[in-house]
Amino acid sequence: AQMCLGRLIAGCSIGLLSAVVALYQSEVAPPGLRGGLTSLYQFMITFGILVAAAVDVPLVAIDDGWRFAIYFQTLPAMLLLIGMTCLPRSPRWLVQKDRIEEAKKVLESLRGSELDAQKELDQIVNSCKQAEQAGSAHWRELFSGHLGRVLGVGVVMQLLQQLVGMNAFMYFGPRLFRSLGLSENKFQAINNLVNCLSTLPALYLADACGRRSLLLWSATGMCLASLGMGGLGLCFMTEADGGWTPSNSAATPVIAALVFMFVSNFAYGWGPIVWVYCAEIFPLRFRSKCISVTTMSNWIGNFVIAQCTPALLESFGFGTFLIFGVFAVMALLLAKWLPETKGLPLESIEEIFLTKFGKAEPEQPSPPAASIGATLSRRREEFFSLV
Repeated sequence: AQMCLGRLIAGCSIGLLSAVVALYQSEVAPPGLRGGLTSLYQFMITFGILVAAAVDVPLVAIDDGWRFAIYFQTLPAMLLLIGMTCLPRSPRWLVQKDRIEEAKKVLESLRGSELDAQKELDQIVNSCKQAEQAGSAHWRELFSGHLGRVLGVGVVMQLLQQLVGMNAFMYFGPRLFRSLGLSENKFQAINNLVNCLSTLPALYLADACGRRSLLLWSATGMCLASLGMGGLGLCFMTEADGGWTPSNSAATPVIAALVFMFVSNFAYGWGPIVWVYCAEIFPLRFRSKCISVTTMSNWIGNFVIAQCTPALLESFGFGTFLIFGVFAVMALLLAKWLPETKGLPLESIEEIFLTKFGKAEPEQPSPPAASIGATLSRRREEFFSLV
């Protein structure tokens, strides 16, 4: 009972963090670095998996080693708790709470330029005013109209991130390698290392090459790897005594290499970039609610993979990877459709999806001529004051 209660509390905490961390990073990061800084979230997850796997190796041989593994989990939790006290508030949250001066100070400390901070603050304030004019955000609004379509994109992306099968290799990799006659601990350690190191390129490429390019190449690589594993397994592997016997000796190392190929392609693309994309595509008024929904869909997909993969391997064998390949093709098609958001302020991204879904930006009432003249005069004065 104590174990179940502890796991429930830890699970709720992880679920909350998985939604809030990417949201916070996207809101405090400058537009030109937002992709890399939000991708850092995924890199630290993969680094944590690698460290946990390394720590578990000596603990497995110790009596009650699992207790020490749980004790060690408190160390990163304490570091996170202490580190959070040093973090600044999100400037967008501060503006929503009408704490404009605090938001300005935070932006100045984060941007290092008073001019850039003021420009971004003006955009945030304008966005918050529009949100206030629209009224309180209701849950029913998330699933209708333009916002419902954008939310659907986020949900599908998070589901596909899981359904392409990455966590099948993370959860059941040892079982797969053992069935191929390989050292399960050695090859799973290599798998974890590949996952961690292959996430590093995303920290730079997310902002240098763009989100869409990484998603396209990532999905292509996963698709080829999955189809290769499925095809080779069905052609050259025969099930016997709970394992697989190759009719061609080259099949086993090639399949193992394709597993690493799949993991590396996921790690620089659909692993981190989905979190980046979902953290930036929703309007401020609904952002926290939409991210909570998309994050929940990710964990639902995770649950489906964890529960269904053993049954799929039992029923279809290497045909399971062809199923994952189909989802990778879906991911490729979605990535081809998605618009690029690299380098754009969060407040500007909604307009891209309005255009993408074939809806023009709502027209504003035309101001009277006197108002136009006053506005132009004010803009001119602001320009010369900056010069």
